[in-house]
Amino acid sequence: MAHDHVNDDPYIYNGWPMNTPMDIRLGLTHENGIHHPLRWGIISASSISSDWVKSLQDVPGASVAAIAARDLDRARMFAEAHEIPTAYDSYQALCEDPDVDIVYIASKTWDHHRDLMMAVNARKHILCEKPFTDTADQAKEAYDAADKAGVVCWEGMWLRFFPAVEHARAAMERGDIGDLRVVQADYPDRVYALNPAITGFGADEMPVIAAAGCKARPQAHADGVLSAHGSSPSAAVLQYSGQEGIAVITFPNGRFIEESQYIGTQGRITIETPSHHPTAVTIRTGRPPKRGTRRQEGKPSIELDPREGWTGDWIETHWNQDRNPSSGPFNHVERFEYPCPTPAPITRGQPPGSRWTGERLITYKGWTWHGGNQHGFTYQAQAIHRCMAAGLREMPQWTTAESIRVCEIIDEINRQCAERGF
Repeated sequence: MAHDHVNDDPYIYNGWPMNTPMDIRLGLTHENGIHHPLRWGIISASSISSDWVKSLQDVPGASVAAIAARDLDRARMFAEAHEIPTAYDSYQALCEDPDVDIVYIASKTWDHHRDLMMAVNARKHILCEKPFTDTADQAKEAYDAADKAGVVCWEGMWLRFFPAVEHARAAMERGDIGDLRVVQADYPDRVYALNPAITGFGADEMPVIAAAGCKARPQAHADGVLSAHGSSPSAAVLQYSGQEGIAVITFPNGRFIEESQYIGTQGRITIETPSHHPTAVTIRTGRPPKRGTRRQEGKPSIELDPREGWTGDWIETHWNQDRNPSSGPFNHVERFEYPCPTPAPITRGQPPGSRWTGERLITYKGWTWHGGNQHGFTYQAQAIHRCMAAGLREMPQWTTAESIRVCEIIDEINRQCAERGF
C-alpha cells in the first residue's frame, strides 16, 4: 500500500488507536456492549475454567450460573471457591439449566465434539476452547448444527484478542510492511503455531502443504481419531500460491523461542515471546513518524528539493535505531508494550491476586492462575459480550472459516506424518 493511503499519525488507523479491538474498530460493536448480560455455564472444573471464571469478573455483564464436572464433589468445591450458585455432576444437566445462556466448554479436546453437539441440542450459545475439535469434519458438523439451531458457536482462540495482536493486524491491514511474503512461527501445539499463518494469509486459500516429523498416532480413547494437538517434533511449510507467500511453521518438543514473524516487502512485524499470549509487538519499517503541515498545504510529506536535498516532515530518528538495512530505508524500529491486567505468574501455583481499576478493587476468586498471562482471557470475554450485544453470528477477530481452515491444515499434516513420520 502506498504511503499516501496511510495515516499521517503512525499510531492511529482510521481514527482508532492501533490496539483497538477489531469488532469496535470496524464499527460492528460498541464498547458499552460489555454490559450485555450473559449467564455462563462452565463445563469442566479445570484450571483453565478457573482462569476463565476469574477473567469474567472484568466483564460487567457477565455472571456465572453453574459449573459441571464428572464428579459432584469436585463440582461443588469448584463452585464454593468461585462463588458459583449451582454445581452439577452432569454436563447434560448444565446444558438444560434454564438459568444458563452460554456454555464454556473446557473439557478434553477429544470430548469437544460430543459436548458441542450436546450444548447445541440444548439451544445454548457456545464458546469452546481450542483446539475446537480433532478433525475438520467434526468442526463443520458442530458449526452447521449451531447455525441450524440459531445459536452462536465460537472457538476460544484467545490470542487473537490480545492488544499486541490487534495492533499487528491493524498495521498489516494499513500496509505498514507492504505485501506479506513470509510468516514464521513455532509452538509445540499446532493450533497455536499455525495461527499466524491464518492471521497473515487468511482462510480463503487452502495452502499447499509439505509436512514432516513425528508419526501421528490414533487416539485409543477417541475411536482412533488423530489428535489435533499432533506429535512433536514436526514442521510444515505452507505455500500460498495465489498470494505468493510462504508460512514456515515448526512444532518443537525442546526449547523454542515462540515468536511470530510477519515479513513483508517493506518491513517486519514481530509478535514477541510468548506469542500465544503476547504483551509486546515490534514493528520494523521504512516509515518513521512525521511531524508537520506539508500534507495540509497540499505538498508531499517528503520531496527532493534541488537546493536543499530531501526535505519534509519526517522525524530524523533512524540514526538512533537499528541500522540493519533489512529493516527498511529508514531502519525505523518501534516496540509497543501492552501488559496484561494482572502480570503473568512466575510459576503455576501463585495466587490470582487483586488489582485497583481506578474505580474499584477487584479481588479474583478461585484457584491460582493456570499459567502466564491467563488474565488475557479478559480481552476475549469482553469481545464476546460486545458481539452478543450487537447480534453478531461470529467475531471478526476469529471467524468460523478461520477455525475450520486450521482444522483442515492439521488434518493434512496428520495425514502426511502418519504416512511418512518417524
